[in-house]
Amino acid sequence: MKKVLLSLAACIAVAAAGVNEITPVVGGVYPLESNKFDKHPTYGIRIGLGLDKIIDQVEFGYDYSPDVEYGNTNESMHISRLYLNAIKDFKLTNNFVLYGIAGIGYEDIANKEFDDNGGIFGQYGAGLKYYFNENIALRTEVRHALKFKNEGINNLFYTLGVTVSFGKKQESVPAPVVAEQRPPALIDIYIEDKESDEIVIEEVAEATIEPAAEPQPVITEEKRSEIEETVLKTMALSIPGFDSNLSGIHGYYNFNFDNANVLEKDRDVADAIAKDLRQFKNIRLRAEGHTDNIGSKWYNLKLSQKRANVVKNELIKSGIAPKQIETEGYGFDYPIAPNTTKEGRAANRRVNVLFTTTVAYFDSNSAVLPEEGDKAVKLIADKLESFDTVKIRAEGHADSTGSKWYNLKLSQNRAIAVKNKLVEYGIDADRVETKGFSDDKPLKTNITEEGKAANRRVDVLFINPNR
Repeated sequence: MKKVLLSLAACIAVAAAGVNEITPVVGGVYPLESNKFDKHPTYGIRIGLGLDKIIDQVEFGYDYSPDVEYGNTNESMHISRLYLNAIKDFKLTNNFVLYGIAGIGYEDIANKEFDDNGGIFGQYGAGLKYYFNENIALRTEVRHALKFKNEGINNLFYTLGVTVSFGKKQESVPAPVVAEQRPPALIDIYIEDKESDEIVIEEVAEATIEPAAEPQPVITEEKRSEIEETVLKTMALSIPGFDSNLSGIHGYYNFNFDNANVLEKDRDVADAIAKDLRQFKNIRLRAEGHTDNIGSKWYNLKLSQKRANVVKNELIKSGIAPKQIETEGYGFDYPIAPNTTKEGRAANRRVNVLFTTTVAYFDSNSAVLPEEGDKAVKLIADKLESFDTVKIRAEGHADSTGSKWYNLKLSQNRAIAVKNKLVEYGIDADRVETKGFSDDKPLKTNITEEGKAANRRVDVLFINPNR
């Protein structure tokens, strides 16, 4: 028992710096070997540490079962179990999270008279969390434990607990990143002379002024930030007619019924996108797959994802880097035409290639739109005055510090902050949709402060409703 207590104290000390969840639990143990322990209760505590890896969490656990009867004897003993689990989350809804667990543990039996000294065991199982809010969740799970040698552990554990999640710890905010100084572009359609249709070159050589000539006023425009420049490029790629230098083919694929093969009419779309994208290296793409409503929801979800993956492969073959492209399948949840007609169903069998970029980066644990983001949002609002049918999607993101629920709410609030500014600058609220992704879509690693700063963001996409 002393070894177990010392080990538990060591685990708590190691976990203290990074702990983000504590869960007291009660439950029971059902022995699967009838000649061993009787059924008995257990009480314990779990200490969770969030990770940014393939697994979502590492968890230290301690369970204690007093006065456990051994087999058919009248003797009883106390059992302590200490273990370490890896946990993988699968978010079902905003409130429900399904998770799988696998780990290793050690069992210590207080009564040594029965030639059963406990020992090392492995375990696996599954559980479900229901979040009442960002900090409190009800948690239930079932685990199967097996001893590595000898006999004695072949048990089912079933527990119920209340998880207390800790909010975001205040992170040190890294020094602001200085935007890279770029040489003047050969063609820069984004610096416009307000008095004419001509392009104004950013760097103007100093003019020689004749003594008799009166000084002429020089009209300049404030230099745009890297974020603003990239936003304008994204709009140029996304909105037909925004830039006459681009192809005008903006990533729309149709598909035959129950099929994921690219149609002949769409064979040139990927090449056109790649040609346009050569000018804009920092733009990301998303292939979003859709279906009509014939068939089950699950089948259509897989079919839509398959269509998105096929389009991604087409884009890669055209020379676009795989890391620039993400895919998403939506099944039949987002039709653009009624599924009651043949023509409507044909329109809904599609993949949209959308262009996405970051419009704002946020301070740690904050949904306040920073000044640079405010300027970029105003630029979007100004440019969209001439394209009043285009819709905007604002997608919020967070770094991995804090619970999934907390980060989901924070990412949603960041997206809403961008929407509110767009509305303030004259965009109809119905044209802006928002979505929060918690910390599920990082751009960079969450191990470093610089990576975390890059992940605390809102991305924007521009959607042509006619496509």
